[in-house]
Amino acid sequence: MASAFPKLPGFVPTQEIDKPNFRKVSSTKQEQNRDVNHLPNKEYAVPRKQPIQIPPQTGMFNPDYMSITHAMHLPKNANNDSEELYQPSWVKMDRHVLRFSGYFKEAVVESALENYRIRKITICYYLEDHSLSITEPKQENSGVPQGAFLKRQKVLRADDSKTFILPQDFRINQDIIIYGKTIRLYDCDQYTREFYELQGIPQESSFVPQSDSFETKTMTKFIPQKDTVMKDYLEHKLGGGRVTSQKQFLENDRKVLKFYVFSDIEYILHYYLADDTIEIKEINSANSGRVPFPMMLRRQKLPRKFSLNQPGQTYAEDFIRPQDIQFGQPLIIYNRKFLINGCDQFTRQYYFEKFNVDFPLGGQEEYVQQERSNIIIPPHNGIGDEQDSLGYIYRLQPIPPKKDFFKWVDNQVNLRFLAMFNTTKPEDKDRVFVITFFLNDDSLLVYEPTVRNSGIPDGKFLEKRKYKNINNNNEFFKPNDLIVGNEVSINGWKFQLLDCDEFTKKWYAQNFK
Repeated sequence: MASAFPKLPGFVPTQEIDKPNFRKVSSTKQEQNRDVNHLPNKEYAVPRKQPIQIPPQTGMFNPDYMSITHAMHLPKNANNDSEELYQPSWVKMDRHVLRFSGYFKEAVVESALENYRIRKITICYYLEDHSLSITEPKQENSGVPQGAFLKRQKVLRADDSKTFILPQDFRINQDIIIYGKTIRLYDCDQYTREFYELQGIPQESSFVPQSDSFETKTMTKFIPQKDTVMKDYLEHKLGGGRVTSQKQFLENDRKVLKFYVFSDIEYILHYYLADDTIEIKEINSANSGRVPFPMMLRRQKLPRKFSLNQPGQTYAEDFIRPQDIQFGQPLIIYNRKFLINGCDQFTRQYYFEKFNVDFPLGGQEEYVQQERSNIIIPPHNGIGDEQDSLGYIYRLQPIPPKKDFFKWVDNQVNLRFLAMFNTTKPEDKDRVFVITFFLNDDSLLVYEPTVRNSGIPDGKFLEKRKYKNINNNNEFFKPNDLIVGNEVSINGWKFQLLDCDEFTKKWYAQNFK
């Protein structure tokens, strides 16, 4: 078959390699050869027409501006049916593209990971001019240049027929040779299937291509398991986090299940129903020969399975619940067995009401150290608070006495009384004092107002602190001990209560009827 192209070296894809010379031809013959480029391509019946895309003129400087096509230059009131009769084939087939997915094998040398690589490509065949382009999706760390595999161009068939590849050459589950590469097609899009069904040659069903060692070992992404415990801890540490439901805490606060367990010695296991935490205490006794260590296991949530993971990876989300603790069954706690021997009365009642299980009682109780009776408490010397001073008697390192917080907040009230010395000394019998009683901590403060030319310094007479009433078995003063008209003895000083302010009268009228 004679070629219609001129024999120009480097410009003719169908030229014969073994031809020794390339003589010039006449201008008439060249005109005939040029007409070959203008021969109409074959027209195909397409499933649907491409919509006319006319971009707005106002968006020409917009980065999303669509490219200009021949559809922009159509007459506004033209009859499309009559136009199609005179349209060339390259206009009718414009933007009609067949899309196939394929792969080919490529040998890999000097690699211990793989012997070959499966390279997946996408073939786009343009019906407008029977050209095609090939692209290869990019893979991370693939080691090969990917992207545009073959630029858009016409490709000759590999059977030496010197004709270009046509749509009927593409068949799924069959090979096609493009420039020496044997490509197996395994899928196509929906438009391509509709096109071939309209031509009367439907495509086969798609299949999944085989994978190589690079895809299975390298491209498989590691999906870490969500560690909700660590996430919640870090969020709360940074000052955020989701507030957990307080229903369990409010319903089970101060409800503790007590079990008697045995491992190498007797232990006591406490299960806190408020937050599902567990602690294990050693039973220390006098002269046992063991170091009195308070806790075998500090209070924490106990996972069912214990394993050492990588730093930052903890999967302890499945914790032990009360139904997992059974009589006579060993409880595995961090790979150590604890045998359940019994429980207390509250735990037995809880299991019977919750699970209808009769949990037996029993077990060794904790050793209660007898209080020493040889501690002699000396009398208070009047300096400082007596409760604070007693801390040095019971402990080597004293602890400050705890105050009643709710009493301190709810009773921010002061009772004021007017008093005088109950004495016969002429220099003291006219002295006037203001006694203030603080209801928040039952303390007293005695203050002496200023009297001009009396010769007696005014100001604080007794410090604010709790004083004992010697007339009431040395109990601390209370509001009912301070009655107007009575005599009180405060720190050895006798005072006669003369009067009180209006607020104090109303308070006594409301609380002492």
